[in-house]
Amino acid sequence: MVLSYTGIDHHALLKQFDHLNHLNPEKFESTDLDMLIKAATSDLEHYDKARHEEFKKYEMMKEHERREYLKTLNEEKRKEEESKFEEMKRKHENHPKINHPGSKDQLKEVWEEADGLDPNDFDPKTFFKLHDVNSDGFLDEQELEALFTKELEKVYDPKNEEDDMVEMEEERLRMREHVMNEVDTNKDRLVTLEEFLKATEKKEFLEPDSWETLDQQQFFTEEELKEYENIISIQETELKKKADELQKQKEELQRQHDQLESQKLEYHQVLQQMEQKKLQQEISPSVPGGESKIQPRI
Repeated sequence: MVLSYTGIDHHALLKQFDHLNHLNPEKFESTDLDMLIKAATSDLEHYDKARHEEFKKYEMMKEHERREYLKTLNEEKRKEEESKFEEMKRKHENHPKINHPGSKDQLKEVWEEADGLDPNDFDPKTFFKLHDVNSDGFLDEQELEALFTKELEKVYDPKNEEDDMVEMEEERLRMREHVMNEVDTNKDRLVTLEEFLKATEKKEFLEPDSWETLDQQQFFTEEELKEYENIISIQETELKKKADELQKQKEELQRQHDQLESQKLEYHQVLQQMEQKKLQQEISPSVPGGESKIQPRI
């Protein structure tokens, strides 16, 4: 088989090009483009899902480290730390109301504060063209996410200890996903002018539900946290085992090094002794009267 000879998994290789029509390899047609968009969209969805999972792990690690730190404190210090933690939560939650992402109120705020235009002159078509930065006829994910900066600044300030910028980016991602789900009707992760204008005609655009920020949500359950802590414990045990093995290897290498240095020193001493004996053999002792037995060479 070619597979066994080359070591290439051709099925896995072809899977990377599922978006191409293998029955028509000579041309790149509209069906190929559709398949390519579908494949790219699927990849991006998996990427977003992975980002959410990483964020969840991040939050669990934060809570794990906080609890572990509390265990090192006496009762008085622990109460102080708990009080400080609750105070920081209250400060973070005390922020202005967040407009529903993609609503008229949210877009008008961008129109007024970011674009510097009169809110009474708000026009969806003009707004779309203003924020289609590369003028390709679409609002892509980056252009959409830029629209939420003003809302995020109401909740997150990098100067504030209580505001976590990692959480801000998760909030931005959630806002973009929400708007895409509401507006992107063909699910190609691009918003056309037609899709955008249709969305502005919906009731939800004018009268949206309130938006729940991350501080109003629970990222994980106690069971999930315990499971995550068990995984961490197993990983720490494995790392400690590897560290112990590396320490033993280091000590063994040091022992071998010391042994080699000792042998080197012994060899050096033996060599010096041999050189001294050779020198003594070349120079004979003086005869009585101070005359040397060595005859001068002619």
